[in-house]
Amino acid sequence: MVEPKPTNQSLLLDITQRLAAIEAKLDVVADHEDRIRDLEKARYSSAWLTSILSASLTAGVVALVLKALGG
Repeated sequence: MVEPKPTNQSLLLDITQRLAAIEAKLDVVADHEDRIRDLEKARYSSAWLTSILSASLTAGVVALVLKALGG
């Protein structure tokens, strides 16, 4: 059995529905990008604190080792 040829209106309706689905997915992707950028900003803004804490901890360990060795 041969399917009837789709009408212009049915084709336009199908295209409209597909376009709406694509736009919804683009909104989700854009939201993910914004979240990732916000997380990166937060990470880099607190990177100096991590560096200072790491350097302090390393200095403390070195001081303890030197003290234990009698230096």
